[in-house]
Amino acid sequence: MKRFVPPNNIVRLIVGLAVIVAGVVFTLDNFGILSSWVVLRLWPVVLIAVGIVKMREHRGFWGGFWGSFLALVGLALLVDNLGFVRFPLYKLWPLALVAIGIRVIQRAAQGRPEGIAPETLEVGRLDETAIFGGIDRSIVSADFLGGQLTAVFGGFELDLSKCTMVSDHAKIDVFVMFGGGDIRVPEGWHVDVKVFALFGGTDDKTVHPPPTLDPPPKRLVVDGFAIFGGIDLKN
Repeated sequence: MKRFVPPNNIVRLIVGLAVIVAGVVFTLDNFGILSSWVVLRLWPVVLIAVGIVKMREHRGFWGGFWGSFLALVGLALLVDNLGFVRFPLYKLWPLALVAIGIRVIQRAAQGRPEGIAPETLEVGRLDETAIFGGIDRSIVSADFLGGQLTAVFGGFELDLSKCTMVSDHAKIDVFVMFGGGDIRVPEGWHVDVKVFALFGGTDDKTVHPPPTLDPPPKRLVVDGFAIFGGIDLKN
């Protein structure tokens, strides 16, 4: 049976490989073995790959639109870097207005005004991605199991205050790069932050219940990476 790979993991794989390649190229450039510009001018391939992943998530029109938009921008940057086509990319900025207009029309068709309330989901396992955009979620679950949260050039507002746990702990695996957001947890949970921050950080503002409570408090582990980004945790 073919194993399904979540879109979050694919995005992390793409970004991780891009960071590794950049590190190797800069090292070879420092030793005079290879000119970094020869390879790094191919960086728009990352945008194309992420855009394709976004299109394949099958999360409705908006996800497919943003995936197509990222892929096309990456393709335009790539052909410009390689010298195949020369044109001023700044002339494409009105497309951002087109994207905003489409989003407003879609929100109006859904009957939920922008910014009034977060989208409420009844799920036990979290799997959310924000790429060049934002997510606002209120999770309701009687047995929260943790999950994954990815933000690349994006932001998130995640409300877990209406969740409970059956197990004694749950884990959220986060990957934040050039982005960030807030995670709100119930007051009775003990939050254990194990995020590795590189040019970023985490701010745990939650109330930590004493470990001597009987029964012990539920434990939420927040693990992962924050690169040029940040995560705030609060009650």
